[in-house]
Amino acid sequence: MEHTDETKRIAKNTGFLAFRMLLVIAVGLFTSRIVLDSLGVDDYGIYGVVGSVVVFLSFFKNALTNATYRFFTVDLGRGDYENLNRTFSMSINMHLLLAAMMLIFLEGAGVYFINCHLVISPERIKAANYVFQFSLTAFCIEIVKTPYNSCVIAHERMNFYAYTSIVEVGLGLLNAYLLWKAPFDKLIYYAFLQCLLSVLLFLWYHIYCRRNFKETQYHYFWDKKMFRQLSSYSGWSLLVNAADIITVQSVNIFLNWFGGVAINAAMGIANQVSSKMNMFLGSFTQAFNPQIIKSYAAGDVDYFFKLIFSTSKFSFFLLYAMAFPMVLFVDFILDVWLVEVPDYAGIFIIFMLCYYLIDALQNPLWQAVHATGQIAVHQILISIIKILNIPIIYVVLRNGGEFWAAIAIWAFMNLIAAIVRTVYLRRLINLDLSFYLKDVLLRVIIVSLTSIIIPILFYLHVGSGWWQLIFITTLFLIILGASIFVFGLNSFERDLLKKTIKQKFNI
Repeated sequence: MEHTDETKRIAKNTGFLAFRMLLVIAVGLFTSRIVLDSLGVDDYGIYGVVGSVVVFLSFFKNALTNATYRFFTVDLGRGDYENLNRTFSMSINMHLLLAAMMLIFLEGAGVYFINCHLVISPERIKAANYVFQFSLTAFCIEIVKTPYNSCVIAHERMNFYAYTSIVEVGLGLLNAYLLWKAPFDKLIYYAFLQCLLSVLLFLWYHIYCRRNFKETQYHYFWDKKMFRQLSSYSGWSLLVNAADIITVQSVNIFLNWFGGVAINAAMGIANQVSSKMNMFLGSFTQAFNPQIIKSYAAGDVDYFFKLIFSTSKFSFFLLYAMAFPMVLFVDFILDVWLVEVPDYAGIFIIFMLCYYLIDALQNPLWQAVHATGQIAVHQILISIIKILNIPIIYVVLRNGGEFWAAIAIWAFMNLIAAIVRTVYLRRLINLDLSFYLKDVLLRVIIVSLTSIIIPILFYLHVGSGWWQLIFITTLFLIILGASIFVFGLNSFERDLLKKTIKQKFNI
């Protein structure tokens, strides 16, 4: 079965999303330097541990987005726009209710914990409370924005994200400038600016969806059966992400207890770098995800598995292409990028990139789980593994373990979760494990090993510096590209690539 139109749409959407994320990453890293320099290590650490409810919002938001856009995609596939409008209205109701519940819970628990259990100097407690309030407000706004974001993804309007990136970049630069010029408490002001950014982006999404998708005209509508379906699926979808949030917040708190806000600052820098790369990867996979769900719903099993296997490899290779130079030159990059580099920032970045490389390989597999709609068992299994991080990391740090060990354990447990997920999918979607291991995992390992030997030897010989970074990165990318073509692609993918190049350049 031919899928020329779908392939072209995926390629076009990938281009839009890549453009978006390159802009966001470039400006995000630049503004991070200004923010750290303006706030100082201690205040940056306070924002890292108190305001991380927003930093790690992506875990929560991604789960809600996966849940809602799946229902939107099904209605779109059927052409049932009347039901799509009802689904959208119910999803708005559900997310408003969820935002209210989270506000009530976090308002009580969060304020108590900040004032009674975090290691923050007395003179900065007031500022920390302001940071939490602004962060919590932004958190709730992002929850309510989810149905609009899901609608854009379901319609595969990825060009909108490219336009949105320009808005985000402009506002991000403005925020950095205003923070730099702020004549009063910069920590509070920064939290306020980030909250205001969430409000403006919500309005941007709302206006775009209202003008382009008739189903986003909200009408009060309540259907108990639909509410149970949406809330049940969203609840199961949130389980793993909630486990992620709890784990990450716990790690932040443990680092604060045993290392203070300076270690939280290092964690904040690591999050800035690794999350930007992960966002770039997320944009790439976002172009494929709707097609994975649609192909499964249409019963097109062959295309469904081709998408899963190809996207798994391409996702890994894309992130690997950015991650390896970062790992090799992490200390040099941090010294150039930041005015003051927090201790442990480099080693934290390395282990967090390992975590996200595992996620890159696994993203299409958990999208396959969502495509089936049978997510309960998967969510329970993965959540248990992720929650096990908490007691293990606490015991290690409590007994004098190195701070980097917390992030190393987090990455290792993600590998365990990946193994469990892959084996479970053998039963859920009849995943051919032997073919997956041979066509995906083995190819990824071979490409990874063959592409790093020569760059590492050059690095050991010439050391760090601007020309070394440029030369070795260029050399690595050339070798990586050749390795992917020779070892990473199967015959079908290689022929498709040759055909695409010939058509593009009229060869």
